[in-house]
Amino acid sequence: MAVGSERDWLMVFTLTGALSAHKLLLAFALGVKIVEENQTLTTHIRAVALFATSTPVGVAIGVAIQLGTIHPATKKLVEGLIQAAATGTFIYIAFVEIVAPELNKPDLPPLLKVLFLSIGYGIMCCAQLLPEGEDDIDPVNGTMTTPLFT
Repeated sequence: MAVGSERDWLMVFTLTGALSAHKLLLAFALGVKIVEENQTLTTHIRAVALFATSTPVGVAIGVAIQLGTIHPATKKLVEGLIQAAATGTFIYIAFVEIVAPELNKPDLPPLLKVLFLSIGYGIMCCAQLLPEGEDDIDPVNGTMTTPLFT
């Protein structure tokens, strides 16, 4: 959806590259999971078709929202609801499908795994404090133009 709602062409290409790299890893993981499951060919085709069409549908929704002639408040509400659904899905998959099975594997102590999970979470939180682009940095003195905490 972010690709479809972006107006700057440089950002469109940047987001498309990031999305492609992300989908590449997901496609590999999906392929491995499909092979491990021993499901029917029809189930495999359905899973791959759903995976393959999800991104173009998301981009189309983003374009429709961006180009639609709806009230700006309604547009923000729809964008927020879609972002909330995507975030909820991401959190569910991360914790239920990835973290929980990893913690149950006997290869390393669970406390060590939780420690590394916390370190990764802390790094991602700190990354949010970094300026996102040239607009966030004052060219004269190199300081951030927007405060970290508002």
